[in-house]
Amino acid sequence: MASAIEKPRATVIVATYENPKALRLVFEGLRRQTHSHFEILVADDGSGRDTERTIERFASQSALVVRRVWQPDRGLRKSRILNRSILAAAGEDLIFLDGDCVPGPRFVERHLDLHEPGTYRSGSCILLGDTASAALTAEAVARGALDGLGSLRPGNRRARRLVATALPGLPTLLDRTFAADPVGFHGGNASVARVDALAVGGFDERLARFEDKDFGARLRRHGLRGTSVRYRIPVWHLHHERAYADQAMRDSCRRIYEANTAAGIVRTEHGLVRDPAADPDTTRE
Repeated sequence: MASAIEKPRATVIVATYENPKALRLVFEGLRRQTHSHFEILVADDGSGRDTERTIERFASQSALVVRRVWQPDRGLRKSRILNRSILAAAGEDLIFLDGDCVPGPRFVERHLDLHEPGTYRSGSCILLGDTASAALTAEAVARGALDGLGSLRPGNRRARRLVATALPGLPTLLDRTFAADPVGFHGGNASVARVDALAVGGFDERLARFEDKDFGARLRRHGLRGTSVRYRIPVWHLHHERAYADQAMRDSCRRIYEANTAAGIVRTEHGLVRDPAADPDTTRE
């Protein structure tokens, strides 16, 4: 059974929707972390019973605190469930991880070690091909199949950066040399202090696309600087078919993002609710 932590250093927010197989692999990656003073908060955008059972099973077997924040399935509302998770988080640092991205064993440790006041950290992923993704099991993750150069194989994209990761000092140099200006916020693998996420009102809930880009831009207008950790903290993205928003929705979200940028918005009025306890649409376990 999970044991309570008085005050976890960090909350890992895992965003998921109807992909329990991938979530099991992500959980196995989190089980292996070298830093254990964190909680897991699953931001569930309306998944059904299979996902619920997966979370319950892992929580019953893990020494970590595992909680679920759930809302009914009413379309793509990732920004909304992330905001409810920010409000529910107990950690002072928030580490965001998508539910189809398997972390390495030093994922939490490195995000916390690289924390500097006035910054957020933004990583990226190694894309596992369909064959490798289908073959990967929780048992394989548990025994370290992705560690080292384990995913350096045909069909996996960006896997060559693992070679750089294995050489002392080189990942830091590459992150500094090839970082974008500014460094965007990539919500599948990123971290920020909870106080800063609260200060900007969390994610703009009108956005089903560009939500990470908008969040990062408002964090920078709040005074933060983005730090690239894509070579120092890679995660492994599992292949799956993607249901992208239609073009009309994408165009609408782009207009909202551009309007926020033009107006210099820092704290969105379309983000965090003032009284989460009064929100009947969201449940916490």
